[in-house]
Amino acid sequence: MNEFNVIEIDDMIWEQIVEQSSKPVIVMFYSPECTFCEAMGPYFEKYAHEFKNLAVFARINIVINTWTSERYSVHSTPTFKSFCHGKPVWEQVGEIYPSILKTAIENIINYGEDCIRKSTPVGQSITGYT
Repeated sequence: MNEFNVIEIDDMIWEQIVEQSSKPVIVMFYSPECTFCEAMGPYFEKYAHEFKNLAVFARINIVINTWTSERYSVHSTPTFKSFCHGKPVWEQVGEIYPSILKTAIENIINYGEDCIRKSTPVGQSITGYT
């Protein structure tokens, strides 16, 4: 974890950091050459510091962590995803107004648990084939 409370994660520790967390987790999927990621990075770090006791903030490089980025269908950067008990509950792709990101983080912290309780899980066995 760095001074801004953002954990740099990879495919190997994804489960431990994101799926097993008792707190909401906000993840920034990025790529090294992404200028939009560079623009959003300082805001992500600012919010990680501001909400450090209420959520976990992590970054993952999609260029070298292809398993996780493919698993969550991340094709563009930055992509922000929030997770409660390892389940994705919110996503935003691209450079956005910082206030939108902050509001989304506040909503995940305040209502993410409720969202999970009121959601119906979709199993992997559901297909269009008989």
